[in-house]
Amino acid sequence: MLRHFLLCLLCSSVHAQTVSEQIRAVIDEYETSVRANTQKIIAATTEEEKAKYRSSIPSAGPYATRVLKITEAHATDPDSALGVSWLITQAAAFPEYQQALKMLATTHVASAGIAPAVKALEYQPFETVGPILRSIQEKNPNTEEKAAALYALGMQHFRRFDAALTPEQAEAAKTQAMDCFQKIVSSFSNVTIQGFPIADQAGRMLFEMSNLSVGSEVPEIEGQDVDGSAFKLSDHRGKHVVLMFWGGWCHACHGVIPMVNQFVTDMKDKPVIVLGINTDIPDEARKAYQDYQVNFRNWSDGTTSGPITTLFNLRNFPTFYLIGPDGKIVLKQTSIEAIREKIQGL
Repeated sequence: MLRHFLLCLLCSSVHAQTVSEQIRAVIDEYETSVRANTQKIIAATTEEEKAKYRSSIPSAGPYATRVLKITEAHATDPDSALGVSWLITQAAAFPEYQQALKMLATTHVASAGIAPAVKALEYQPFETVGPILRSIQEKNPNTEEKAAALYALGMQHFRRFDAALTPEQAEAAKTQAMDCFQKIVSSFSNVTIQGFPIADQAGRMLFEMSNLSVGSEVPEIEGQDVDGSAFKLSDHRGKHVVLMFWGGWCHACHGVIPMVNQFVTDMKDKPVIVLGINTDIPDEARKAYQDYQVNFRNWSDGTTSGPITTLFNLRNFPTFYLIGPDGKIVLKQTSIEAIREKIQGL
């Protein structure tokens, strides 16, 4: 009798869970498993052990299936927006993402709490998400969601501007992008998404489009190296200057630095110089210089939100710029191979 009573009590407590609590329980389970695996990586004493645990990082796939099941079963419940948002921001590599995208465009187009998911659509194909973003702008009554949709549209137009093949295409995309960002600055100045003011992000994009596009005169860089010695970008006017934003913390940078070192050696007797913007704290920077035998001078920016990195509105590492002898940007967000080819062509 007691056992039957306890079972009934357990069942009633499960059924009493809200939709958001059910979804949150699955998400928490996934995040707990990832944290546990991360702790094993940290505690591992050999590279073999670390590699073993890195290869066993829990996949979001099974959890995405469970989250989608709950979300679809309660599609009209406002709380299911949590599931849609998580699937879009954390499960883009899985089939469940497409279903979440359809729900975002229909049952949750006017929902609150989906701003992070809406903003994340900036990385998806414009043909797919453009209509969704415009629909959210028109139908969602919440300022966070409206601002997120406007920002994602602006970033979509910005990428089309950056990739434009003709001046006409570039100008049209630039106008559309700047219009989106200017509306955010003027109409959504008090909106924050995940703790970050959206108007600040839009303002940095406006600065980038006006001052950091190919053909623009590069802003002055003035700072110190890790030993406190000051130098400026303009000190090297008259030469081709390669700027590399990087850090020892950046795994993608590790394989590139040897190629940059070789480039420096190959360009030794030419009017070409490489200057780095390192984003490590000073002690870590010194270690990275030694570990990777860095043979080019670096400004020490101290962090990925340092003054130089912030000025250039960095979104990826490593990032390369090629500056011409006249101080104008020749290539932006490119590769060291493309820079080598461009310089040889010049």
